[in-house]
Amino acid sequence: MKKKVYLQLTKIKGRTWTVLPIVFCMLFLLTVFGCKDSQEDRKIREEVSRLHEEVSALSGELALLRPRNQLVSGKEVLITGEVAQTVCLSAQDMTRLECSDVRLNEVSRDGRYHGAFSFRGPSLRSLLELAGINKKKPDFNKDLDLAIVVKDRKGQKIVLSWGEIFYRNPADIIIACEACPIIPHHDRSKIPEAYHDWLKQLDRDVGFPKLILSRDFYSDRCLEEITAIEVVDLHPTVSQQKQEILYSPQFTISGTGFESLIFDELPTLNRSEILFKEVGDGQGYHGLKLFEGVSLTQLLEKAGIGRDLDSAIIVSAPDGYRTLLSYGELFLSPAGNNIIIGDMMARKKIKERGRFFLVTPDDLSADRHVKSIQKIEVIKLQ
Repeated sequence: MKKKVYLQLTKIKGRTWTVLPIVFCMLFLLTVFGCKDSQEDRKIREEVSRLHEEVSALSGELALLRPRNQLVSGKEVLITGEVAQTVCLSAQDMTRLECSDVRLNEVSRDGRYHGAFSFRGPSLRSLLELAGINKKKPDFNKDLDLAIVVKDRKGQKIVLSWGEIFYRNPADIIIACEACPIIPHHDRSKIPEAYHDWLKQLDRDVGFPKLILSRDFYSDRCLEEITAIEVVDLHPTVSQQKQEILYSPQFTISGTGFESLIFDELPTLNRSEILFKEVGDGQGYHGLKLFEGVSLTQLLEKAGIGRDLDSAIIVSAPDGYRTLLSYGELFLSPAGNNIIIGDMMARKKIKERGRFFLVTPDDLSADRHVKSIQKIEVIKLQ
């Protein structure tokens, strides 16, 4: 009796787990029941062989698709510093919080590729809100000058600013508890050999909990196996002058490791024109604003700032109003290029309320803007 069997394996889309049992049953039937016709038997054997190969490929791809990189129990994160209460979060605690999914293509500043993964975990903002930001000895009534220091198991640390966490969307910065590699659709055997070392990165074990900054172009701040988060008040030495009309004719850039520079005019560097929506937390929408000036990164590079991920930059005015920026948000994120020191507003030279303004156009609140800049200080956290 002649028999013909036709089986079409679909690509991995949706319910692959229901496809595999059917495939294995068909393979069993093809193997058990013989055929009298030798030519037909040969065709079926060829089909069986082909199916075996495709099932093996399916099984391999499914193994890669499983979220095999997950946070194991026993690893904890301690939140301390300028907080209302010290918080110790276990793996289970973090997975119970509202989580977000973030894709990150990891390339560090030295050009090394570390894989493409879909990460899942709670936002860093939600963890800090659990602890509650609380300045112990405030000399400034806003949280804009706070630094967030994140440390890993090896003792390496990086600095984030309060503003880049609380004035951006929460899912931009998460603490990942699990990850799934992004597998290329093409069969690995068909991918050029030159790419194979990069493909191997998809098989690596990710160290959890992992800090994810999805808006950074380079992934140098994405620490793995983090153990501590500390909220730090640097208590910078800034002017506290009471002026009837806020004004500063010049500003200074200072810090450890380079000579101070004084600017009464912006230097001849690449200028940027920035249009943004000015919305304050206190009085709401202030309209569309157009500023022109020089990026803060250019000015800091001109001053000779080093590449320190544990550095913070404090920008202040004569009356003590100030804001903190992290090295990473300036130099590792594309948004850093938009942070400018402006000397023109609405295409006119700024004359009232100081000559130079700090503008952070990608913030969802304008509270980090500093009018009448007097001092820019680079502080390296010990």
